[in-house]
Amino acid sequence: MIEIILVSLAIPILAFIFESYPRFINKKFGVDIWTHLLYLKEYHRRKKIPGNIENGFLVSGEYDYPPIFILILSKFPIKWVEKYEFLFSPFFDCLLIVLIFYISYFLTGNILFSVTVQIIYTLTPIIILENSSATPRSLGYGFFTILFLSLFQFSLNQNIVFLLLALLCGTLIFLSHRFTAQGFLFFSVFFTLFEKNPVYFMTFILSFFLAVILSKGFYLKVFKGHLGNLVFWNKNIKYRFFHQIKGSYKEHKTKDFIFKLYNQFLEFPPFVLTITNPWMLPVFYIFFFAKPSDPLLFKMLLWVMLSYLLALLTTWIPKLRFLGEGQRYLELSAFPTAFFASKLLFRFLETDFRNIIILGYILLGTASFVTIAVIQRKGIIKDRLRTVTPSMENMFKYLRSLKDKPRLLCIPHQITTNTIYHTGCPVFVNASYADSDKISDIYPYIRKPIRTIMRDHDLDMILLNEEYAKIDDLGLADYKIIKRFENFILVRSF
Repeated sequence: MIEIILVSLAIPILAFIFESYPRFINKKFGVDIWTHLLYLKEYHRRKKIPGNIENGFLVSGEYDYPPIFILILSKFPIKWVEKYEFLFSPFFDCLLIVLIFYISYFLTGNILFSVTVQIIYTLTPIIILENSSATPRSLGYGFFTILFLSLFQFSLNQNIVFLLLALLCGTLIFLSHRFTAQGFLFFSVFFTLFEKNPVYFMTFILSFFLAVILSKGFYLKVFKGHLGNLVFWNKNIKYRFFHQIKGSYKEHKTKDFIFKLYNQFLEFPPFVLTITNPWMLPVFYIFFFAKPSDPLLFKMLLWVMLSYLLALLTTWIPKLRFLGEGQRYLELSAFPTAFFASKLLFRFLETDFRNIIILGYILLGTASFVTIAVIQRKGIIKDRLRTVTPSMENMFKYLRSLKDKPRLLCIPHQITTNTIYHTGCPVFVNASYADSDKISDIYPYIRKPIRTIMRDHDLDMILLNEEYAKIDDLGLADYKIIKRFENFILVRSF
């Protein structure tokens, strides 16, 4: 038993190192983490989940993010979280990788097979980018994995333990991650209709109400924010990957690797989604040529295919893109994808095609590793637009020194909460997802003359990163540069 435990931990430890090492090189990378840290400060100040958020947010509003993540962060000193926030997501993911081993071992009784599933999961490119900063995504995906495996087991053997486990995980999904909750809805509806079994959708409904009850009604705020965010992107989805100043990236060149990557998703989704998770290729073979007769495995296969279909539809069809970045649906099925990829490998190892399949998997693994390495280097280590650079730190220091804090318009928008956290200056950004529409003048792109926006929202200065846009791009007739630190400038418009 000890040997099995040690084996189950080997790949997760390597995965933790693999996922986190870019952040040891670029420790100040991140966007959403500054929002989480602001909310964490409020939690510590109030000794409870924040209510209305005002400090620094010119568009104040109710805190409406699922509470589990901030509750986890609150167990650690805030300075420690600020310094090591990038370790949380890889840690959550490693817990899932350990779980993957035991699920695979339970289903097959084969240790080597179970380790192979862990390796293939770790070499799934889409997983890496999502775990580069503090986020509850991998936590939500872990709950999702347990949830549907439990529901499948309950549908087959009616063991009430599996239903209770599913209800627990479903409730935790609502309280931990909005996108996963959205996936929960789509999957529960599909399997209810496909199997003509209401247990899936009833679990969704009961989990929703349990989340409301356990959070003492707080989840209703989360739900309102989730709906508000969907409404906002339904209106603005065609501008999702616009440059805030220059408009569509198709009309000008950009050095932003992340935005170039996301725009590639929209060009030819089947190809790009396959690159995102090349282990889908073995699953396609199984689906079309070797469907499993085992009912549990067949359900798991449908799980993978449904995630790919959702990814394809929400990427290819413009009107559905507001439902989330399509490639993220592949994360919901990363485990069963790795499981079936391993299944096909072990099946062909016993045939005359053994050498061919080994070569094919080596090529897939190499392609995955190279893709991951490129994303880590260009999208994390070398990314400057999402990193607190020395020039940005100097600007923050200057802003902190000001007795009268200016009301700021930040360009690009992704430095808004970063600026609030490091300077205490009020910034034109929303605190609540439900109020996203109130900043539509500037996000996802600037719709009005900047002088008009400054006047309408009583803003004093513009904080501009000239690696994103030049001062001349703003169309200001009269302006004064108050302070400059290399590419970061503080501008007053007249």
